[in-house]
Amino acid sequence: MRPRFFLFTDNLKDQRVKRFTEECKSRNIEVRLINIYRAILTDRVIFDENDEEIIIEKNDIAWALSNLTTGHFVAKKLKMENIQIWPNAEAIDFADKFFTNMFFSHIGIPTPKTVLINSYHFDKTVNKVGGFPCVIKKNVSTVGKFVEIVNNDSEARNFIKEAFDQAKNNILPLNRLRFLFQEFIKESAGTDYRVLCLDGKILGAIKREAQEGFKSNVSLGGKATQVEVDEKLREYSQRIMQKGKLFYAGLDFIKKGNDYLAIEVNTSAQFKGFEKATGINVAGKIIEALLKK
Repeated sequence: MRPRFFLFTDNLKDQRVKRFTEECKSRNIEVRLINIYRAILTDRVIFDENDEEIIIEKNDIAWALSNLTTGHFVAKKLKMENIQIWPNAEAIDFADKFFTNMFFSHIGIPTPKTVLINSYHFDKTVNKVGGFPCVIKKNVSTVGKFVEIVNNDSEARNFIKEAFDQAKNNILPLNRLRFLFQEFIKESAGTDYRVLCLDGKILGAIKREAQEGFKSNVSLGGKATQVEVDEKLREYSQRIMQKGKLFYAGLDFIKKGNDYLAIEVNTSAQFKGFEKATGINVAGKIIEALLKK
C-alpha cells in the first residue's frame, strides 16, 4: 500500500504546500491538506474542520508546516502511534529562538549574545548583549515577523506592546509569548546565509540580501543568490544537524569578520527563494528522502 502524505498547515496558499502537492501528484502519492488551526485534537483521535476523523496509517507520512503549539501535540500523538512526522516533537523545540541560541552555545557554535527578557527593567538585561542598539525578537515567530532593531527602552516597550496587541484576539498562544534581546552585528545588517540541509546532507546555500531595511528574508523582498558552502559553513552546519538530530532544516548564519554566527534553525524552512536561486527541487528531494525512511 502506497503511503499517503498529510500536510498540517494554517495556510493552504503557502508556497511549500503548493510545491509538496505538485511533487506528490507527480509521484502518484495521495496528499491531504489539514487546517491545523481548525483541527480538533482529542486524547484518542484527530478531527478535521468538517468534524471527520483523520485516520493516518503507520506507513503514511505527515508534515506540520506551522503552529508550534498544535504541531507539537500532533507530533507527540503520531510518535506514540509510530507514524512518521516532521518536524518531530524534539525538532519543534527549535522554533523557540532562545532554546536555539542556548543549543548553539552548548555545542560550541558561535552565535550573537542573547538574553531572555524577564521584565520591563531593561538596563541590566540589555547590557548583557552590549546595550542599545540591539535586536529584539519574539521568542516564537517566522518569516522575519517580530524582529526589529531597537535603540532605547521606549522602542523596546512599543515592540512588546504591539506583539501583545496582535496576539490578544488569539489568547491560546500567549503562554509562548516571550521576548529576547540579541547583540546587533552592524556589519551583517541586511545580509545572511541560508544553508539548506536534508537527511544528513547539505543541499546548498544562498546569500540573502535585503533590498531595504535589515531583514533579508526572501518572503519580505530579499534577493537570493547561490553561494558556495565553504569549509567553516559546512563544519558548523553538519555539527548543528548531527547534534540536533535534524532531518530537514534551513540554518541561518550572519558574518562577523571572517567567522559565521548561527542565528536560527528552521525545521520547516521556506524554500521558494532557494529553489529559484539554485534550481534544486527541494520539495521533491524531501518527499524522496521521507519515502526511504
